[in-house]
Amino acid sequence: MTTEGDGASTSDELNPFYSEETRKTVDELCSIRESIVKPDKDLIEQINELFPSEQSLSQLDSVIASVESEITSLDEELARLVEGQSEAIFEGENALKDAQSAMAELEERIESIRGKTQSSDAVVREMTRDIKQLDVAKRNLTSSITTLHHLHILLAGVENLGAWTERRDYASIARQLPAVLNVLQLFERHSSVPHIAAITHELEALKSRLARQLAADLKHAFKNGQLSETVTDMCRVTSALEGGVQADFCRWFVDQQLSEYALLYAENEEAAWIDRIEERYKWFVHRLTDFERKGMAAIFPADWEMGRRLSKEFCTLTTDIFTRMLNRRRPDLDWKLLGHAIQHTKMFEALLTKRFPAKGEYNFDKVIWKVFDPFLDVFISAQEKTLKDFLDECSTRIRNGTECPSRETALMASPFPSSADMFLLLKKVITESSKLSSQPDALLKDVIAVIRQCLRNYAHGCLTAFLPSTTVNSGGTGGSGSATAASSLFQSFIRDDSAPVRLTPNQQFFTCCVLSTADWCAETSAQLHDKLAQRLPGSDMNTEQETFYSIANSALSVLVNDLEISCDAALQAMTKINWSNVESVGDESSFVSSIRSHLKQSVPAVRDLLADKRKYFAHLCLKLATQLSHKFVGALFRCRPVSTHGAEQLLLDTHSLKTFLLGLPSVDSAVTTKPPTAFIAAVNGVMGKAEMMLKIVMSDINSSDEFVDNYVKLMPDSDVTELQKVLDMRGLKRTEQTALVTIYRSKTGQTGPIGGSEGLTTTSSLQTNAMSQLGSVAAVGLDIADTSMRRLEKLVKKKL
Repeated sequence: MTTEGDGASTSDELNPFYSEETRKTVDELCSIRESIVKPDKDLIEQINELFPSEQSLSQLDSVIASVESEITSLDEELARLVEGQSEAIFEGENALKDAQSAMAELEERIESIRGKTQSSDAVVREMTRDIKQLDVAKRNLTSSITTLHHLHILLAGVENLGAWTERRDYASIARQLPAVLNVLQLFERHSSVPHIAAITHELEALKSRLARQLAADLKHAFKNGQLSETVTDMCRVTSALEGGVQADFCRWFVDQQLSEYALLYAENEEAAWIDRIEERYKWFVHRLTDFERKGMAAIFPADWEMGRRLSKEFCTLTTDIFTRMLNRRRPDLDWKLLGHAIQHTKMFEALLTKRFPAKGEYNFDKVIWKVFDPFLDVFISAQEKTLKDFLDECSTRIRNGTECPSRETALMASPFPSSADMFLLLKKVITESSKLSSQPDALLKDVIAVIRQCLRNYAHGCLTAFLPSTTVNSGGTGGSGSATAASSLFQSFIRDDSAPVRLTPNQQFFTCCVLSTADWCAETSAQLHDKLAQRLPGSDMNTEQETFYSIANSALSVLVNDLEISCDAALQAMTKINWSNVESVGDESSFVSSIRSHLKQSVPAVRDLLADKRKYFAHLCLKLATQLSHKFVGALFRCRPVSTHGAEQLLLDTHSLKTFLLGLPSVDSAVTTKPPTAFIAAVNGVMGKAEMMLKIVMSDINSSDEFVDNYVKLMPDSDVTELQKVLDMRGLKRTEQTALVTIYRSKTGQTGPIGGSEGLTTTSSLQTNAMSQLGSVAAVGLDIADTSMRRLEKLVKKKL
């Protein structure tokens, strides 16, 4: 029996294990050789392929022979392979032995090179150590020789300096002393060595003795005027010495040079006052010239800057004298004297700056000039007085009539000559202020305040004060607080019985000149403001500009009121006509013709006077047309009762007057231009509503509701008060009016008194609308004209 282990062993022997590489090689050989036996096929399948039928068995011998031949061939090839494999293994072993032998030889060579390298490093270190020792020895030897040489110089120098000091040989001292002091500095780190400390102490004592001797000799030489090359050597020695010897001598020399100046121009001396300031500057220029031209400046070393020192001390001394003297004698100052002193100071400083350009602490620009800055309030006070006197003179000339151009020789209104003179004077003030202050814009703030005050005073004292008035107050009434006086005042105003005063041709021309002057001053003030704002940001002259524009507008209002007054007589005649008795409608009424005639005569004359101020003429036409339209409407309310034919005639007159007012800017002009849109809107707003009001007066009252509806449709902006006035024009009784007013209130929701005093009613909606029309043109700079109610309030305030 065979055990299980034996079975496994037999199986391994029958199926030996081959590596994957061996298997691949066998497979490749099988694939290359076309053999009968194919290992990848089953044996039975191969037999069936060789002998598919019984007849094919006849080829069995040949197949067997082929198989045997193939086996023999495979055996031979396998033998060759085995033999070749054994030879390859032998060659590989020989190659490995050769490589190991070469590696051993290489290691021996590397060890040999490493040994040689280590021996070379040792040789180099030995050589370098010797060289370093030689270098250190050389440095020590050089340092010792140098130190001994310096010590020799120091010892010899100290010995020589002592001998030269005894003999006052300053030339030799000047040559040797700097070298000795420099050498001494080299021994600072050896100061603890006793010998070096002794030499240092001896040299310091020698320097102290030399400084005292040198200071005495220098002062003696300069006092006696014994200036020679020796003095130059002494100065060189002074420069070399330490301890402030040079500074002390320079201070003594400068004081000695300026001692005479301190006596001649002390603050209590007569020649010291600033009216003779040029003399002190001439004295120093002469002294400085002598100092430089007579050779004294060449004695001092260049780095002493003795000329600059002298000039700086002079400026400092002068500044102190001026400060004390100006504070003590401030009441004696006037700006012309101050200007004289500043002018000469500026010239002197310019001379010093040219001779000694700024260098370090020496800068002579405005060094004395700035001492006058705290006293320039004298200039401001003087300019205020000068401008006040100028304005008083202007006021006098205007009062005397010599300021305004002649009406006969002038083609148009022009600004007063005093306005140009005033701005020239203000320009001069600004220029002078820039010249007086050491800081260009330091005075500008105060000067601007003076300028603004001058402009305001000119505006009020020379323009507004002389502007003509077109009305005078009515005569006084006794018992101003009584109801009778107030009622009389109301009635007189309502009837326009306030005694208007027309302007004479000369007054009209003068008013146009005031307007032109105010406008020119406003524009020039704006230019002046722009110039000053560049130098002093934040400066403001808008108030003064607005003041001048306000005066121009006031002058325009005077002209408008004058033209308006010329129409008062015609409007008065209109209210006196019995419009209830008019039976037919004819041509325009005489009062319209009168108004046209007056305006055709007056407006062109004003237009010619304002030929170069077209914007103001356009404003004048707008104000005149709106004020006259408003006054015309007020006159219409006083025309009562009015019949139907009377209302038709008034409607015709209203349309005729409106047509004329729309052409007012071009009346009797060779060139006809279309009026501005604002002008047309203002005239149509007031006169158009007057036409609607007259159409209502003309209409029949068949039904109260229909009448009120028609009224609301034609006059949507009306109110109860205006409705009552329209009903008064129709001649309705109060009871009839009450019913219509009640219906009007119910339809519009308005409230208000029924009946009542006409003079005590509120401002009508017609007046309100006219005011709003005027407000729409406020952008072009027009004021709203005084209405009748405004003038009534003014008169009430004056009377009560």
